[in-house]
Amino acid sequence: RMNVFNEHPFKVLFDYGHNAHAVGVMADLAQRLDVVGRRIVVLAGPGDRRDQDLREIADAVAGRFDHYICRRDDSLRGRASDEVPKIQAARLRELGIADSAISIIPDEQEAIEAGLAMSQAGDLLLVFADALVRSWKQVIKFKPNGVQDTKVVEKAPAPQAIPVQVEPVFEASAWDGVVRDERGIHLTREQDD
Repeated sequence: RMNVFNEHPFKVLFDYGHNAHAVGVMADLAQRLDVVGRRIVVLAGPGDRRDQDLREIADAVAGRFDHYICRRDDSLRGRASDEVPKIQAARLRELGIADSAISIIPDEQEAIEAGLAMSQAGDLLLVFADALVRSWKQVIKFKPNGVQDTKVVEKAPAPQAIPVQVEPVFEASAWDGVVRDERGIHLTREQDD
């Protein structure tokens, strides 16, 4: 519930709201946030809900966003492929939302892509998702226009010879007053002073 992604030039709120109350709570939050650009919503409702329930979900966002993208879930649950988004778009029109502010894009991935693509710096995009993992990956992997992929592929360094530490060979005869015996290396006592 309520994930926030701030890595794009715009903010994305991501939630699994599937009833009017949950959608309304998120729409309230979207209104309380300081947004210098537009507010955009990707909206849906489960196909096995009553038409009235789907209209109430539309009621919960009406008048609170600059653009509405109406979609359906992957599982149609007995509905036609564009029936849910058409019901919600019709309700938004009844509530005074202009046709130019409503897009009907039935497929979830295409609807989210459209919302991401139309969002600009300073905008807020509220996404109500059904296929959560897939949709979240789509949000975080999206590359806004003009933003280059900053992932740098580094070339593996060429293998280099690892210096081998060689133990120096000790020659007691080369050192005056130094001897090696079963106890190790040590200095001999000076006899003459």
